[in-house]
Amino acid sequence: MLIKDAIREANTEHEIFFLLTAYVEALGYCDKLNLLPWQMRDLPVAGADDVKARVYGLHLRLHGLTPDSDTAIRSAIHEALEILNTALRRLASLQADVNAADLSFAA
Repeated sequence: MLIKDAIREANTEHEIFFLLTAYVEALGYCDKLNLLPWQMRDLPVAGADDVKARVYGLHLRLHGLTPDSDTAIRSAIHEALEILNTALRRLASLQADVNAADLSFAA
């Protein structure tokens, strides 16, 4: 199972942030060439706004690359974006479930 699959199947925000923390910690071991911006290795992962800021930073980095930039850099950024965007979608889904439950109790 890939980390993005585990995030997609997470049942709570806590699980999502636990998995994101594990991913960020693993970058310290796997990204020895520092292909990703330093902000990606920064802990803790402090909520959805932090994840959004990391996505924004990765997009800036990606768009700042020259056409002849190393494909390994592009690949690392795309992978990180996929994982972080999966987390944001799952967080939004969990929040929507909470909001729907709140509405059903109010009725």
